Amino acid sequence: MASLAGSTSPAGACKSAEVRIGVLGATGPAGQAVAAQFAGIGIEVIVGSRSPERAAEVVDALHQRWSGRHLPLTPGDNAAAGAADLVVVATPWDGALATVTSLAESLEGKVVISMANALTRWGKDMVPLLPPTGSVAIALARAIPAARVVGAFHHLPAGRWADLDNPMDADVLVCGDDRDATALVVGLVDRLPGLRGVDAGSLSSALAIEALTPALLEVNRRYKTHAALRITGLPERPSALPMADPDGPAGGGE
Repeated sequence: MASLAGSTSPAGACKSAEVRIGVLGATGPAGQAVAAQFAGIGIEVIVGSRSPERAAEVVDALHQRWSGRHLPLTPGDNAAAGAADLVVVATPWDGALATVTSLAESLEGKVVISMANALTRWGKDMVPLLPPTGSVAIALARAIPAARVVGAFHHLPAGRWADLDNPMDADVLVCGDDRDATALVVGLVDRLPGLRGVDAGSLSSALAIEALTPALLEVNRRYKTHAALRITGLPERPSALPMADPDGPAGGGE
């Protein structure tokens, strides 16, 4: 099996036929969408769930929906998904911490993508919650410090994104303290139809990224649409950039 631990080449790492992506909690709408999208570009995906039976049902349903695409999807429990080369945490936000903690050993050294948003309903509105760490992504990074946690895929409406025949036109904000892992995820996003990965800096950006989600949900509700983000002024495929030197020209240095 190929390994993404320590990899700095997003294109080469993720184009390998032997690389597998595991999706924890892949039976929910977001998990199904991300699993189908990865499989749609030929990457083998392990569809993880607390219930292997439920995972098998979801894989069967996806294969039936996209019967002409031969999607490389394999059902399993979350432990099987956690054994993949790169892992996406698609569980509900309030179950993400317990899920990754139970898999800490198998996630060591791997790129782990956090796509959860801490939200709750307040009357008719969805509002953000502030975890003690400031964001779900940082909470996961602290829970599994030996993993390379990167935040991504927070703002894509799951139902719309799950449609493989109609790619979304959207940017995906990617943030992480590990610059190589962040670059790898940006490169992976760029391979998905219609999407562009945008390096949004370190995990400190996750608070703002996650908290923006309720506003997008409200836009979609009011306009009865499936809006996502598109950032202007960037090249078509911007590279993940290193963190700016605070002592460089912008900081008054040489």
